[in-house]
Amino acid sequence: MLRQVLLALAVAGVAAECPNACSGHGDCANYDMCKCYRNWQGADCSQRTCPFGLAHVDTPKGDLDSSADSLSGPTTVVIEHSTVYPLGTQEQFPNMSTTAGVVLEDTAHYYMECSNKGICDRKTGECDCFEGYEGSSCQRASCPNDCSGHGTCEHIKTLAAMDFGNIYDLWDAEMTMGCLCDAGFSGPDCSAKDCKYGIDPLYIDDEATARVEAVDYRIFMGDVRGDETTKGTYALKFYDVFGEDYETEPLKIGDNCNDVRNALEGLPNTVIPKDSVRCFERADGRVYDHFSLTFRGNPGYLKQLFVDTYLDGDRSTVYAQDLSATGAYDPTVQIFNRGLTGEFTDYFATQCRHAYINVKTATYTAVSELNSGYKMEPLGSSNMGFKLLKQCLGDSDGVVEDNVEVYDWDYGSLPVASGTSMMSSYPHAVKLVQVDPFDDYAGGMYYLTWWEPNNQEFILANFPANNTRNEDNTFAVYTTDGVVERVIADIAFEKDFNADGSDTDDLSAGNYGIGEINNPTTTNRQDARVTAWFNAYSNTLYTSYDTACETANSYIEPCLDKGDMLFVIDSRYVTNNEFNPGAGSIVTTGQADVHTEESGNLYTIQKIYKQDPTETTFFVEDRFRIVLDKNLPFPGNTLASVTDLKASMDNETSIGVVNLFKFSPATTGNYDFVSQCSNRGTCDEGLCECFKGYTNDNCDTQSSLAV
Repeated sequence: MLRQVLLALAVAGVAAECPNACSGHGDCANYDMCKCYRNWQGADCSQRTCPFGLAHVDTPKGDLDSSADSLSGPTTVVIEHSTVYPLGTQEQFPNMSTTAGVVLEDTAHYYMECSNKGICDRKTGECDCFEGYEGSSCQRASCPNDCSGHGTCEHIKTLAAMDFGNIYDLWDAEMTMGCLCDAGFSGPDCSAKDCKYGIDPLYIDDEATARVEAVDYRIFMGDVRGDETTKGTYALKFYDVFGEDYETEPLKIGDNCNDVRNALEGLPNTVIPKDSVRCFERADGRVYDHFSLTFRGNPGYLKQLFVDTYLDGDRSTVYAQDLSATGAYDPTVQIFNRGLTGEFTDYFATQCRHAYINVKTATYTAVSELNSGYKMEPLGSSNMGFKLLKQCLGDSDGVVEDNVEVYDWDYGSLPVASGTSMMSSYPHAVKLVQVDPFDDYAGGMYYLTWWEPNNQEFILANFPANNTRNEDNTFAVYTTDGVVERVIADIAFEKDFNADGSDTDDLSAGNYGIGEINNPTTTNRQDARVTAWFNAYSNTLYTSYDTACETANSYIEPCLDKGDMLFVIDSRYVTNNEFNPGAGSIVTTGQADVHTEESGNLYTIQKIYKQDPTETTFFVEDRFRIVLDKNLPFPGNTLASVTDLKASMDNETSIGVVNLFKFSPATTGNYDFVSQCSNRGTCDEGLCECFKGYTNDNCDTQSSLAV
């Protein structure tokens, strides 16, 4: 018995304990080493592990294995079974892999303690975040100054969704934060209080006129004729220059312009100045409300007016008098810009001095690439007028080396055969302002033009609406340093539809199909256009190709992004036999020449994306979509058959015929004519301090007494 006791004591004497008994946060394992519980680490398990998050920035780890040589390669794993690196890590940038061990390429933002933007406090297990970051694992970029009490801190994903439903779903969708400022406040931390906007009084001191928001709205029941007698109430939601929305008191169907004007000018905070709304009622002999409104007291860009017909929950407060009628609770609302849209910057601020034109029927009768049928005709001496226009228009494509004649200008057109020409991918852009010495808000509209050298005419691709297009009206011409470029698909198809309708590769003279016109063996080649279709009074374009810069193929030129400006031109285009347009050519049935609504607006892309195929995609291409900032006032739903235009899918999908032109403003020749304090004062905490000679709360008035 004594021997057994002595032997046990001897064995106990040689056994050791783990450091600090693993601090009660681990088990003492083999070789007297602590095996720490979850979220504890250190030799004695006394140190806490901090929360992990996606690293804002990946960093190399340095010489982890103390080898004192160059960092081990990206596939060499060191420090296995660590609490901080449970799956191991590399001395260079983390090498991510799947559970099957397949190495992933083009990866980043490895899960790191404190998201690589903080230092772990091992005593408390909390991250001490670097300045500008917050959260339990420093996973969020904090908003500066907590948005100064004048805004809310939102995820970038939320900010995108609030902007025309854009989708942001990258790695930092819920990590990068930004301030959503209250109306009237701006800056990264919403600390700057904005001042009132106004029109620079020096901008309209001669023939220049300002563009302000002019919008139409219709409300009716039944079909497009408004057959059903419409009853009920609705409200108008107006957005000011800061984006703040104001809703009027309810209006009744059948109210007149005085009622509409009083409701708008009665909005709180005098957001719409008294006697500034111009209203015109357009009955057109139909049973519905139709008003044209111009907001002359609210300069600058305005979000599109909204008509609210649901003032009582989910049930429409606009209805048909006969409640048994089909669709009695489904009113139709159409909102569109008949003419002007408000803006801050005039990109067409240079007037072509002494050059005035009428819009007349073109004498060019050959079937051209764009047979619009209207032209710009100079007043007075045509010879002198053409010289002035050529000199003012100048270069159109941004390449001065290909300019011609003593006027140093581009035609904006290309010859295609003897005696014929067509608009090039770089036409000229002009602003035509109807001459009215008594109206500072004529504003003008934007049009594309090109020189037809055989008949010596400036052909218009789009043109003023019927109500202003007559020989008694005179327009002043304004030009731009910006560049207009047609959106095209620089690609050759293997399968073509030829001028004769055959489905073969036939490169014989005069038989070039739309798919073959990009074949490098042909001469005077013309790239295939990207076309679109849309419904009237909508703001969604359906394009024949994916044009988004983020996802489009490299052959789309130019690709398009959110914020780009577009000309949307619906006119008549030759769709086959483009190098020998003439008898037998197939022309789209675009009806721009009979538009009663204006086609001379510039639109801004608010969203561009690709939708999953729908049940109608096989028949009509509707996957590639562009959302504009304003509704289009005319229909563009003419579709091309497959014998006319090559579809974007290898099936019988039809596409639109409307052409898209990207407008890229220049840094010169522009005028910011609407700004805070009207360019004639400085903004100090929301109040304008006007320069000498200017007065009013937005400095938009010249006064000899203000000195």
